[in-house]
Amino acid sequence: MTALAPPDVYEGMVAWQRARHWAHVRLFDSRGNTVLTLVILAILGVLAFTLVRWFVAVADWEVVRANRRLLLVGRFPQGEEWRIWPMVLALPALTALGWGAWGQVGRRSIAAMAIFGVLILPLLTSGTGWWYVIVAAALAFVAYRLARWSWAYPQAHRWVRRCAVGGWFLALPASLILLLIGGGMETTLWGGLYLNVIVSFAAAMGAIPLGILLALGRTSSYRALRLACTMYIELMRGLPLVVILALAWLALRSFLPDLWGLDSVDLVYRVMIAFTMFTGAFVAEALRAGMAAVPAGQREAAAALGLKGRQALIFIVLPITVRNSAPALAGEMIGLFMSSTLVSVVGLTDMLQAARATTEQPDFFGRQTEVLLFVGITFWATAFGLSRLSERVEYALSGTRRNR
Repeated sequence: MTALAPPDVYEGMVAWQRARHWAHVRLFDSRGNTVLTLVILAILGVLAFTLVRWFVAVADWEVVRANRRLLLVGRFPQGEEWRIWPMVLALPALTALGWGAWGQVGRRSIAAMAIFGVLILPLLTSGTGWWYVIVAAALAFVAYRLARWSWAYPQAHRWVRRCAVGGWFLALPASLILLLIGGGMETTLWGGLYLNVIVSFAAAMGAIPLGILLALGRTSSYRALRLACTMYIELMRGLPLVVILALAWLALRSFLPDLWGLDSVDLVYRVMIAFTMFTGAFVAEALRAGMAAVPAGQREAAAALGLKGRQALIFIVLPITVRNSAPALAGEMIGLFMSSTLVSVVGLTDMLQAARATTEQPDFFGRQTEVLLFVGITFWATAFGLSRLSERVEYALSGTRRNR
Protein backbone atom coordinates (compact mmCIF):
# COMPACT_ATOMS: atom_id res chain seq x y z
CA MET A 1 0.00 0.00 0.00
CA THR A 2 1.11 3.55 -0.66
CA ALA A 3 2.45 5.25 2.44
CA LEU A 4 0.66 8.32 3.70
CA ALA A 5 2.32 11.56 2.73
CA PRO A 6 3.98 13.66 5.41
CA PRO A 7 2.35 17.04 6.08
CA ASP A 8 4.96 18.99 4.08
CA VAL A 9 3.93 17.13 0.89
CA TYR A 10 0.65 19.10 0.87
CA GLU A 11 2.44 22.46 0.94
CA GLY A 12 1.83 24.31 -2.27
CA MET A 13 -1.09 22.11 -3.33
CA VAL A 14 -4.47 23.61 -4.08
CA ALA A 15 -7.60 22.06 -2.61
CA TRP A 16 -8.44 19.76 -5.53
CA GLN A 17 -4.86 18.48 -5.66
CA ARG A 18 -4.97 17.63 -1.96
CA ALA A 19 -8.30 15.86 -2.41
CA ARG A 20 -6.93 13.91 -5.37
CA HIS A 21 -3.82 12.86 -3.46
CA TRP A 22 -5.89 11.86 -0.41
CA ALA A 23 -8.26 9.76 -2.56
CA HIS A 24 -5.34 8.06 -4.30
CA VAL A 25 -3.60 7.20 -1.02
CA ARG A 26 -6.69 6.17 0.94
CA LEU A 27 -9.04 4.67 -1.64
CA PHE A 28 -7.34 3.83 -4.94
CA ASP A 29 -3.80 2.82 -4.02
CA SER A 30 -4.24 -0.76 -5.32
CA ARG A 31 -6.46 -2.72 -7.66
CA GLY A 32 -8.29 -4.46 -4.81
CA ASN A 33 -8.94 -1.20 -2.95
CA THR A 34 -10.16 0.44 -6.15
CA VAL A 35 -12.72 -2.31 -6.80
CA LEU A 36 -13.87 -2.31 -3.18
CA THR A 37 -14.19 1.48 -3.16
CA LEU A 38 -16.26 1.52 -6.36
CA VAL A 39 -18.58 -1.22 -5.08
CA ILE A 40 -19.15 0.58 -1.78
CA LEU A 41 -19.72 3.90 -3.53
CA ALA A 42 -22.27 2.28 -5.85
CA ILE A 43 -24.17 0.75 -2.91
CA LEU A 44 -24.13 4.02 -0.99
CA GLY A 45 -25.24 5.92 -4.09
CA VAL A 46 -28.24 3.65 -4.64
CA LEU A 47 -29.24 3.88 -0.97
CA ALA A 48 -28.85 7.66 -0.90
CA PHE A 49 -30.85 8.10 -4.13
CA THR A 50 -33.66 5.87 -2.84
CA LEU A 51 -33.81 7.67 0.50
CA VAL A 52 -33.76 11.16 -1.00
CA ARG A 53 -36.41 10.26 -3.58
CA TRP A 54 -38.66 8.83 -0.88
CA PHE A 55 -37.99 11.79 1.40
CA VAL A 56 -38.81 14.41 -1.26
CA ALA A 57 -41.33 12.79 -3.60
CA VAL A 58 -43.09 9.99 -1.72
CA ALA A 59 -43.28 10.90 1.99
CA ASP A 60 -46.22 12.97 3.26
CA TRP A 61 -44.90 15.25 6.00
CA GLU A 62 -48.25 16.79 6.87
CA VAL A 63 -48.48 14.45 9.89
CA VAL A 64 -45.40 16.20 11.31
CA ARG A 65 -46.49 19.74 10.43
CA ALA A 66 -49.95 19.26 11.94
CA ASN A 67 -48.58 17.73 15.15
CA ARG A 68 -45.34 19.62 15.65
CA ARG A 69 -46.55 21.21 18.88
CA LEU A 70 -47.49 17.81 20.29
CA LEU A 71 -44.08 16.44 19.30
CA LEU A 72 -42.20 19.33 20.87
CA VAL A 73 -44.08 20.09 24.10
CA GLY A 74 -46.82 17.48 24.38
CA ARG A 75 -50.01 18.71 26.09
CA PHE A 76 -48.41 21.90 27.40
CA PRO A 77 -51.22 24.51 27.73
CA GLN A 78 -51.65 27.22 25.12
CA GLY A 79 -50.34 30.58 26.24
CA GLU A 80 -47.80 29.11 28.68
CA GLU A 81 -44.98 28.73 26.16
CA TRP A 82 -43.17 31.67 27.77
CA ARG A 83 -42.01 29.18 30.39
CA ILE A 84 -40.16 27.16 27.75
CA TRP A 85 -38.81 29.61 25.18
CA PRO A 86 -36.09 31.23 27.36
CA MET A 87 -34.36 27.88 27.86
CA VAL A 88 -34.93 26.83 24.25
CA LEU A 89 -33.13 30.00 23.17
CA ALA A 90 -30.43 29.67 25.82
CA LEU A 91 -29.39 26.07 25.10
CA PRO A 92 -28.08 26.74 21.54
CA ALA A 93 -26.17 29.75 22.88
CA LEU A 94 -24.62 27.68 25.68
CA THR A 95 -23.71 24.93 23.21
CA ALA A 96 -22.08 27.42 20.85
CA LEU A 97 -20.27 29.13 23.74
CA GLY A 98 -18.84 25.81 24.90
CA TRP A 99 -18.00 24.77 21.35
CA GLY A 100 -16.07 27.97 20.75
CA ALA A 101 -14.41 27.88 24.17
CA TRP A 102 -12.92 24.40 23.63
CA GLY A 103 -12.49 24.27 19.84
CA GLN A 104 -13.94 25.48 16.59
CA VAL A 105 -16.62 24.31 14.20
CA GLY A 106 -15.28 21.80 11.67
CA ARG A 107 -16.52 20.64 8.30
CA ARG A 108 -18.43 17.66 9.67
CA SER A 109 -20.24 19.82 12.19
CA ILE A 110 -21.22 22.34 9.53
CA ALA A 111 -22.52 19.51 7.33
CA ALA A 112 -24.56 18.07 10.21
CA MET A 113 -26.07 21.47 11.02
CA ALA A 114 -26.93 21.94 7.34
CA ILE A 115 -28.68 18.55 7.26
CA PHE A 116 -30.59 19.46 10.41
CA GLY A 117 -31.61 22.80 8.92
CA VAL A 118 -32.80 21.28 5.66
CA LEU A 119 -34.61 18.25 7.08
CA ILE A 120 -35.95 19.41 10.44
CA LEU A 121 -36.46 23.17 10.67
CA PRO A 122 -38.97 23.53 7.79
CA LEU A 123 -41.15 20.91 9.50
CA LEU A 124 -40.90 22.48 12.95
CA THR A 125 -41.48 26.12 12.16
CA SER A 126 -44.02 28.22 10.35
CA GLY A 127 -45.06 31.85 10.59
CA THR A 128 -43.78 33.39 13.82
CA GLY A 129 -41.84 30.21 14.61
CA TRP A 130 -39.10 31.32 12.23
CA TRP A 131 -38.43 34.35 14.42
CA TYR A 132 -37.47 32.09 17.30
CA VAL A 133 -35.15 30.14 15.00
CA ILE A 134 -33.52 33.36 13.81
CA VAL A 135 -33.10 34.67 17.35
CA ALA A 136 -31.65 31.33 18.55
CA ALA A 137 -29.24 31.23 15.60
CA ALA A 138 -28.16 34.83 16.23
CA LEU A 139 -27.55 34.20 19.93
CA ALA A 140 -25.57 31.05 19.12
CA PHE A 141 -23.46 32.92 16.53
CA VAL A 142 -22.69 35.77 18.94
CA ALA A 143 -21.79 33.31 21.70
CA TYR A 144 -19.51 31.34 19.39
CA ARG A 145 -17.72 34.45 18.08
CA LEU A 146 -17.29 35.72 21.64
CA ALA A 147 -15.71 32.42 22.67
CA ARG A 148 -13.40 32.41 19.66
CA TRP A 149 -12.40 36.02 20.32
CA SER A 150 -11.50 35.15 23.92
CA TRP A 151 -8.71 32.83 22.74
CA ALA A 152 -6.52 35.89 22.22
CA TYR A 153 -6.95 36.95 25.86
CA PRO A 154 -6.18 34.23 28.44
CA GLN A 155 -8.07 35.88 31.30
CA ALA A 156 -11.18 36.40 29.19
CA HIS A 157 -10.90 32.85 27.86
CA ARG A 158 -10.91 31.43 31.38
CA TRP A 159 -14.01 33.45 32.20
CA VAL A 160 -15.76 32.26 29.04
CA ARG A 161 -15.09 28.63 29.95
CA ARG A 162 -16.36 29.21 33.48
CA CYS A 163 -19.50 30.87 32.09
CA ALA A 164 -20.07 27.94 29.73
CA VAL A 165 -19.77 25.37 32.52
CA GLY A 166 -21.77 27.47 34.98
CA GLY A 167 -24.47 28.11 32.38
CA TRP A 168 -25.04 24.39 31.88
CA PHE A 169 -25.29 23.78 35.62
CA LEU A 170 -27.70 26.72 36.05
CA ALA A 171 -29.86 25.81 33.05
CA LEU A 172 -31.76 23.06 34.87
CA PRO A 173 -32.67 25.08 38.00
CA ALA A 174 -33.63 28.03 35.80
CA SER A 175 -35.90 25.87 33.62
CA LEU A 176 -37.57 24.34 36.68
CA ILE A 177 -38.12 27.78 38.21
CA LEU A 178 -39.78 28.96 35.00
CA LEU A 179 -42.04 25.91 35.05
CA LEU A 180 -43.03 26.35 38.69
CA ILE A 181 -43.41 30.11 39.21
CA GLY A 182 -46.74 31.87 38.87
CA GLY A 183 -48.78 28.96 40.10
CA GLY A 184 -46.69 26.45 38.21
CA MET A 185 -47.54 23.84 35.61
CA GLU A 186 -48.66 20.34 36.45
CA THR A 187 -45.91 17.88 35.63
CA THR A 188 -48.47 15.64 33.92
CA LEU A 189 -48.71 18.31 31.20
CA TRP A 190 -44.98 18.24 30.44
CA GLY A 191 -44.31 16.28 27.30
CA GLY A 192 -42.75 15.95 23.88
CA LEU A 193 -39.10 16.60 23.17
CA TYR A 194 -39.01 19.08 26.05
CA LEU A 195 -39.74 16.27 28.50
CA ASN A 196 -36.92 14.15 27.04
CA VAL A 197 -34.51 17.05 27.39
CA ILE A 198 -35.43 18.06 30.93
CA VAL A 199 -35.49 14.48 32.27
CA SER A 200 -32.13 13.55 30.74
CA PHE A 201 -30.64 16.92 31.73
CA ALA A 202 -31.77 16.55 35.36
CA ALA A 203 -30.52 12.96 35.50
CA ALA A 204 -27.13 13.99 34.08
CA MET A 205 -26.72 16.79 36.62
CA GLY A 206 -27.49 14.33 39.42
CA ALA A 207 -25.66 11.29 38.07
CA ILE A 208 -22.25 12.96 37.73
CA PRO A 209 -21.83 13.93 41.42
CA LEU A 210 -23.45 10.66 42.48
CA GLY A 211 -21.04 8.75 40.26
CA ILE A 212 -18.07 10.61 41.72
CA LEU A 213 -19.14 9.73 45.26
CA LEU A 214 -19.74 6.09 44.34
CA ALA A 215 -16.39 5.82 42.55
CA LEU A 216 -14.58 7.29 45.56
CA GLY A 217 -16.51 4.98 47.87
CA ARG A 218 -15.71 1.89 45.82
CA THR A 219 -11.99 2.71 45.91
CA SER A 220 -12.05 3.73 49.58
CA SER A 221 -9.89 2.02 52.18
CA TYR A 222 -12.94 1.70 54.46
CA ARG A 223 -14.26 -1.79 53.86
CA ALA A 224 -17.88 -1.12 54.86
CA LEU A 225 -18.12 1.93 52.59
CA ARG A 226 -16.45 0.06 49.73
CA LEU A 227 -18.82 -2.88 50.13
CA ALA A 228 -21.92 -0.66 50.24
CA CYS A 229 -20.93 1.25 47.09
CA THR A 230 -20.03 -1.96 45.28
CA MET A 231 -23.37 -3.53 46.13
CA TYR A 232 -25.25 -0.44 44.93
CA ILE A 233 -23.34 -0.26 41.66
CA GLU A 234 -23.75 -3.94 40.87
CA LEU A 235 -27.45 -3.81 41.77
CA MET A 236 -28.14 -0.85 39.47
CA ARG A 237 -26.09 -2.30 36.64
CA GLY A 238 -27.84 -5.65 36.95
CA LEU A 239 -31.41 -4.33 36.81
CA PRO A 240 -33.08 -3.29 33.53
CA LEU A 241 -33.90 0.41 33.36
CA VAL A 242 -37.55 -0.43 32.65
CA VAL A 243 -37.78 -2.26 35.99
CA ILE A 244 -36.26 0.71 37.84
CA LEU A 245 -38.73 3.08 36.18
CA ALA A 246 -41.62 0.80 37.10
CA LEU A 247 -40.41 0.72 40.73
CA ALA A 248 -40.16 4.53 40.69
CA TRP A 249 -43.73 4.66 39.43
CA LEU A 250 -45.22 2.14 41.86
CA ALA A 251 -43.02 1.90 44.94
CA LEU A 252 -40.53 4.76 45.27
CA ARG A 253 -42.83 6.97 47.35
CA SER A 254 -43.01 4.23 49.97
CA PHE A 255 -39.26 4.53 50.57
CA LEU A 256 -39.10 8.33 50.67
CA PRO A 257 -39.26 10.03 54.10
CA ASP A 258 -42.24 12.08 55.17
CA LEU A 259 -40.29 15.33 55.01
CA TRP A 260 -41.19 18.42 52.96
CA GLY A 261 -43.68 16.35 50.97
CA LEU A 262 -41.10 13.92 49.59
CA ASP A 263 -43.46 10.98 50.01
CA SER A 264 -45.92 12.61 47.59
CA VAL A 265 -43.48 13.79 44.93
CA ASP A 266 -44.81 13.89 41.37
CA LEU A 267 -44.15 11.15 38.85
CA VAL A 268 -41.81 13.22 36.67
CA TYR A 269 -39.51 13.89 39.62
CA ARG A 270 -39.58 10.22 40.57
CA VAL A 271 -38.55 9.36 37.01
CA MET A 272 -35.69 11.85 37.28
CA ILE A 273 -34.57 10.16 40.50
CA ALA A 274 -34.74 6.73 38.86
CA PHE A 275 -32.64 7.86 35.88
CA THR A 276 -30.15 9.51 38.24
CA MET A 277 -29.75 6.38 40.37
CA PHE A 278 -29.37 4.14 37.32
CA THR A 279 -26.97 6.36 35.38
CA GLY A 280 -24.91 7.19 38.46
CA ALA A 281 -23.81 3.55 38.72
CA PHE A 282 -22.46 3.54 35.16
CA VAL A 283 -20.80 6.93 35.66
CA ALA A 284 -19.13 5.54 38.77
CA GLU A 285 -17.64 2.62 36.83
CA ALA A 286 -16.39 4.94 34.09
CA LEU A 287 -14.75 7.17 36.70
CA ARG A 288 -13.31 4.19 38.56
CA ALA A 289 -11.63 3.04 35.35
CA GLY A 290 -10.25 6.55 34.82
CA MET A 291 -9.06 6.67 38.42
CA ALA A 292 -7.24 3.36 38.02
CA ALA A 293 -5.38 4.84 35.02
CA VAL A 294 -3.92 7.70 37.08
CA PRO A 295 -0.15 7.10 37.14
CA ALA A 296 1.29 6.32 40.54
CA GLY A 297 3.91 9.00 39.92
CA GLN A 298 1.22 11.68 40.07
CA ARG A 299 0.22 10.62 43.56
CA GLU A 300 3.86 10.44 44.63
CA ALA A 301 4.49 13.92 43.22
CA ALA A 302 1.49 15.26 45.14
CA ALA A 303 2.84 13.72 48.33
CA ALA A 304 6.28 15.18 47.63
CA LEU A 305 4.71 18.64 47.28
CA GLY A 306 3.15 18.25 50.70
CA LEU A 307 -0.44 17.80 49.55
CA LYS A 308 -2.61 15.85 51.93
CA GLY A 309 -4.89 13.03 50.82
CA ARG A 310 -7.96 15.20 50.24
CA GLN A 311 -5.96 17.92 48.49
CA ALA A 312 -4.25 15.41 46.22
CA LEU A 313 -7.63 13.90 45.40
CA ILE A 314 -9.25 17.23 44.51
CA PHE A 315 -6.38 18.89 42.66
CA ILE A 316 -4.52 15.92 41.13
CA VAL A 317 -6.49 12.68 41.00
CA LEU A 318 -9.97 13.91 40.06
CA PRO A 319 -8.89 16.19 37.18
CA ILE A 320 -6.84 13.37 35.64
CA THR A 321 -9.70 10.94 36.25
CA VAL A 322 -12.21 13.17 34.47
CA ARG A 323 -9.82 13.61 31.56
CA ASN A 324 -9.28 9.85 31.26
CA SER A 325 -13.01 9.14 31.55
CA ALA A 326 -14.25 11.93 29.24
CA PRO A 327 -15.10 9.66 26.24
CA ALA A 328 -16.93 7.13 28.43
CA LEU A 329 -18.82 9.87 30.28
CA ALA A 330 -19.90 11.46 27.00
CA GLY A 331 -21.18 8.09 25.80
CA GLU A 332 -23.14 7.65 29.03
CA MET A 333 -24.77 11.08 28.66
CA ILE A 334 -25.77 10.41 25.06
CA GLY A 335 -27.12 7.00 26.07
CA LEU A 336 -29.06 8.68 28.86
CA PHE A 337 -30.73 11.03 26.38
CA MET A 338 -31.67 8.10 24.15
CA SER A 339 -32.99 6.12 27.11
CA SER A 340 -35.27 8.99 28.11
CA THR A 341 -37.79 7.64 25.58
CA LEU A 342 -38.53 4.87 28.09
CA VAL A 343 -40.55 7.32 30.22
CA SER A 344 -43.52 6.24 28.12
CA VAL A 345 -43.68 2.94 30.07
CA VAL A 346 -44.88 4.89 33.15
CA GLY A 347 -47.47 6.87 31.23
CA LEU A 348 -45.54 10.04 30.36
CA THR A 349 -45.86 11.50 26.85
CA ASP A 350 -42.37 12.06 25.51
CA MET A 351 -41.57 12.74 21.87
CA LEU A 352 -41.65 9.09 20.84
CA GLN A 353 -44.95 8.47 22.58
CA ALA A 354 -46.38 11.62 21.00
CA ALA A 355 -45.25 10.32 17.60
CA ARG A 356 -47.08 7.07 18.21
CA ALA A 357 -50.20 9.01 19.21
CA THR A 358 -50.21 10.96 15.94
CA THR A 359 -50.56 7.76 13.92
CA GLU A 360 -53.82 6.98 15.73
CA GLN A 361 -55.47 10.15 14.44
CA PRO A 362 -58.03 9.44 11.68
CA ASP A 363 -56.37 11.82 9.22
CA PHE A 364 -52.94 10.25 9.64
CA PHE A 365 -53.67 6.61 10.33
CA GLY A 366 -50.82 4.46 9.04
CA ARG A 367 -48.36 7.36 8.49
CA GLN A 368 -45.95 6.12 11.16
CA THR A 369 -42.94 5.99 8.82
CA GLU A 370 -42.69 9.75 8.37
CA VAL A 371 -43.20 10.73 11.98
CA LEU A 372 -40.87 8.05 13.35
CA LEU A 373 -38.17 9.05 10.87
CA PHE A 374 -38.61 12.65 11.98
CA VAL A 375 -38.16 11.61 15.62
CA GLY A 376 -35.09 9.58 14.70
CA ILE A 377 -33.45 12.48 12.84
CA THR A 378 -34.18 14.84 15.74
CA PHE A 379 -32.58 12.51 18.28
CA TRP A 380 -29.64 11.88 15.96
CA ALA A 381 -29.02 15.60 15.49
CA THR A 382 -29.12 16.21 19.24
CA ALA A 383 -26.83 13.27 20.00
CA PHE A 384 -24.44 14.33 17.23
CA GLY A 385 -24.19 17.83 18.69
CA LEU A 386 -23.46 16.42 22.15
CA SER A 387 -20.87 14.08 20.68
CA ARG A 388 -19.05 16.85 18.84
CA LEU A 389 -19.10 19.10 21.90
CA SER A 390 -17.72 16.30 24.08
CA GLU A 391 -14.93 15.72 21.55
CA ARG A 392 -13.95 19.37 21.78
CA VAL A 393 -13.78 19.15 25.55
CA GLU A 394 -11.84 15.88 25.32
CA TYR A 395 -9.27 17.36 22.94
CA ALA A 396 -8.92 20.44 25.13
CA LEU A 397 -8.36 18.34 28.24
CA SER A 398 -5.80 16.15 26.48
CA GLY A 399 -3.90 19.15 25.14
CA THR A 400 -4.46 18.29 21.48
CA ARG A 401 -5.96 20.49 18.79
CA ARG A 402 -7.96 18.95 16.00
CA ASN A 403 -10.65 20.33 13.71
CA ARG A 404 -12.99 17.72 12.36
